[in-house]
Amino acid sequence: MIDERELREMLERRAGTISATPTDLPKAIRRARRRIALNAAVGTLVGLVVLAGALAGVRIIQAAPTPAEPPTPAPTPASVGALAYAVEGDIFVAEWDGSNPVRIADGRPLSDCGTGAISGTGEYSAEGPMWSPNGRYLAYRHTDCNAPGDARGDVVISDTEGNVVTSFPSDGWGISWSPDSTRVAVWDHWSAVGPRSIGIYGLDGERQTLLTPDVRCCGESDPVWSPDGRSLLLGKFEIPLDGSTPRPLTWIRDGAGWALSPDGSRVAYTSGKSLVVAAADGSAGVEVLGDGATSGIPALVNLVWSPTGDRIAFTSGNGSELRVLDVATGTVTLLTETDGSDVLSVAAGGGFDFSPEGDRILFSKTEDEGGGVSSLWSVNADGSDLRRLVAGTTVGDWLSPNQTP
Repeated sequence: MIDERELREMLERRAGTISATPTDLPKAIRRARRRIALNAAVGTLVGLVVLAGALAGVRIIQAAPTPAEPPTPAPTPASVGALAYAVEGDIFVAEWDGSNPVRIADGRPLSDCGTGAISGTGEYSAEGPMWSPNGRYLAYRHTDCNAPGDARGDVVISDTEGNVVTSFPSDGWGISWSPDSTRVAVWDHWSAVGPRSIGIYGLDGERQTLLTPDVRCCGESDPVWSPDGRSLLLGKFEIPLDGSTPRPLTWIRDGAGWALSPDGSRVAYTSGKSLVVAAADGSAGVEVLGDGATSGIPALVNLVWSPTGDRIAFTSGNGSELRVLDVATGTVTLLTETDGSDVLSVAAGGGFDFSPEGDRILFSKTEDEGGGVSSLWSVNADGSDLRRLVAGTTVGDWLSPNQTP
């Protein structure tokens, strides 16, 4: 702090710059003192304000809540047209043409699996549609390679990156998704001679319903959902979910193939060389392909509807030919055929094998030469651009148009 003597000396040195008489000097000194005091007070006040702000800032920082962990994102739908397939005991997801494959389940191949292999492909396999209708999940099967041959396998439901959502034991082969993607239907217990039971399971792996239909019709076929989600279809029967008596599907003949249209309003079924399209209950049937129109086409199997329901793909000639029928006109187009005893079929993993746009068809080919080597193929609906997608498997499934989110 400057005292009065120092202040007087400072002012006297600057007397030439101060317009005041000697008698005014005490006033100048008093004004200078007031300025110094005022400056000191202002400085002190500013310091207190800064300090208070700093302390308040500390309190604010201390009071701010810790950011919460971001929520785990829900599985997102796969891109439309994505291909899922099983090969050598593994499960892959790829682009529609098999490019950019990503392995989402890593298992042992058939050669390392012994008696525990399922479907002859290894530790992981599939049969029936793998994609959930909303495209968020995949369903496939797993069997312990070291288990005895009669051991039950597990149903596995995962997201598109292979993160397992749930798994549970089950008999049988195919896994059928409910239309709303919330449940699957499988054989809970299958027997060739004794009672059978069908389990309906949720995405949490809990069994919601156990059905024990008294039907002896269906060999090794699997239950599939009706389009409205109110019942299951098995062989020649419709099985209500409430456990009531199964209803026979009288329009299905023994050994006949059949397929419901994508919207569930119509059914196509075969009888020898004939193909009939009817209402979903079998009424108002119309023969769209008969003996007079087939020009010698042998038995028709593996029926698959196009996304818009205007065409039906099928194999003929004991599996040596792949054809497409225009339902409205009855025109049949030969897409591809094999030489010798090679066999064509709809892909074993897929319940719907047209591409989402309806312009291509997914199918499998098993070559007689070379020990039955199999592969997945696709071809345009007009027969052009035939290409092999994946070697070493017949198990594949495109995300189909009625499965988009």
